[in-house]
Amino acid sequence: MFLDKVDDHVSFKLPTTADAAAMLDLIDNNRQQLGEWLPWAKSMMAISDEEKFLDYGIKKMAQGDFWFAIILVDDEPAGMIDLHQFNHNHRHAEIGYWLAHHFQGRGIVTRSLSHLEQLAFSELDLNRLEILADVRNQKSRNVAKRCGFTQEGVLRESAFYNGAYHDMALYSKLKSESLFSK
Repeated sequence: MFLDKVDDHVSFKLPTTADAAAMLDLIDNNRQQLGEWLPWAKSMMAISDEEKFLDYGIKKMAQGDFWFAIILVDDEPAGMIDLHQFNHNHRHAEIGYWLAHHFQGRGIVTRSLSHLEQLAFSELDLNRLEILADVRNQKSRNVAKRCGFTQEGVLRESAFYNGAYHDMALYSKLKSESLFSK
């Protein structure tokens, strides 16, 4: 099992389909909180759904169009973090993350995002990272701000989930603004 250590308590684990049961259990126990911001949480109902997602992610990662990891806290699955919407010509990607409720409030996502930023700028040679967060999702927006991402604006009614349109705050960070630039 490949682990990338973030700090003494947090690490990234590259997912395999064998992680499906543990990740679905985490989703099941946090479905209401996750579903408020992440529409996929309401449709991830069976181990086979999670296996399909993990298999898809692994294949897309091999093609260089996706990157994801399970966030482990003291070797226990706590959530996920990813890079998606890669644009290889312009060297940018979008970041997504989620964390189980009982792990929140301890700086885990903030530390994970900083570590992912280092990987993205140093190892993947990206130039720009973006985060989209529902304007009402203050926790996610605070993570972006703590990590030095700049709010570029609000994309009005740019996402449709839970039966309504949602305004999304767009945050970005450039390699030249990062401590991890070469």
